Amino acid sequence: MNEYEELLKWYPQLILTSENPFTLHGLLNINSNYQIEIKLKVPKYPLFKHATIYFGNKISSVYAADFSKKVNDLLRSNNSIMSFLSQLQKLMDTIIKEKYNDTPIDVEWWDNYNLEELKTALMIPDVSISASSGLDIIRLTYKDISIKLKQNKSYNNPWILLSSDLPELRNHPALETCISTLTEAVETLKSRVDSLENILIDLKDIDENCWVIDPVKPKPYHLYRRIYLNPALSLLITPDPSCPERLQEIKVLGSDNEVAKCQDIITENLEKWSGDRTIIENLLDLLDIDELPRPPDESSAVQPNDGIVDDQECCICFSMESENGDVPSEVCNNEKCRRYFHTTCLLQWLQVVAGNQILFDRIHGFCPNCNTNISCAIVSN
Repeated sequence: MNEYEELLKWYPQLILTSENPFTLHGLLNINSNYQIEIKLKVPKYPLFKHATIYFGNKISSVYAADFSKKVNDLLRSNNSIMSFLSQLQKLMDTIIKEKYNDTPIDVEWWDNYNLEELKTALMIPDVSISASSGLDIIRLTYKDISIKLKQNKSYNNPWILLSSDLPELRNHPALETCISTLTEAVETLKSRVDSLENILIDLKDIDENCWVIDPVKPKPYHLYRRIYLNPALSLLITPDPSCPERLQEIKVLGSDNEVAKCQDIITENLEKWSGDRTIIENLLDLLDIDELPRPPDESSAVQPNDGIVDDQECCICFSMESENGDVPSEVCNNEKCRRYFHTTCLLQWLQVVAGNQILFDRIHGFCPNCNTNISCAIVSN
């Protein structure tokens, strides 16, 4: 691997803006809370001779009396970009720790810095910015999705995250690490919302055309939907943000008999899924039905005594979500019961009763509600 490839690996926020002279421009991470803008010119690259460096405005917050001399010493003593950047990070990290760890922030500097940040962020199109009267709390909104920030009045970490409508994604760094400036927070909000656009459209389509029983009040950070099919059956749909056009993760929940029938139908129709159609059209083909159940009107809502459970909560703990985040997925086979249970709740209930049989990794016993036969998969803790 040559030096330039190493640079891309270790300093992905530095962009090659010119090959002659060789120029890198972007952000250099100093520590987990601080980064600074630099422009590094190396006219005789790959030799490091006669290299020069320029800093962005934020350098004023860490500037020390002998800072320029120390940087020039580094420029003269190093023979590669990699070693120079590494030593520059160490130098600036030391200065930050020495200068600001025990020093109160300068109020006048902070007010000027804060106003400049707001001016820069307001120039970014399509994002609305609202603030409290003291400008200490900022709300950024893009396509109806918001994050809220609070002033931390710290040189190292000027903003902290109060709340966010955005989900946490495996392939994205934590949002808290991407808000060192308002501009960075705005750009992060825009890029993440845009990356979720297709998923959010699919989820909105489900909300408008299905009977969603979990979450009760969907938010943008809820990247799943559990939809009602019949009193003994529901689907848990979890779209993949990295590839929204492919077949989504679908889990069938309900009574054993109904789940088995539904899984057979889905298996037969898997090849019908198409990334060119809406998720509702795909679900109809996948389930081989003409329409999906819609939520009943309040005036015609089914009562519990009618034999159909209008409450999808666990019949044992009376909650929708268990401590480990699971939703009720076990359903009594009795047509007049159809109560829902978390797997862990039902398992614990059945294990308490001596004499309940275990066959093929399932424990068999009696429903806590109607006392008819019921079974539950044995899961490890």
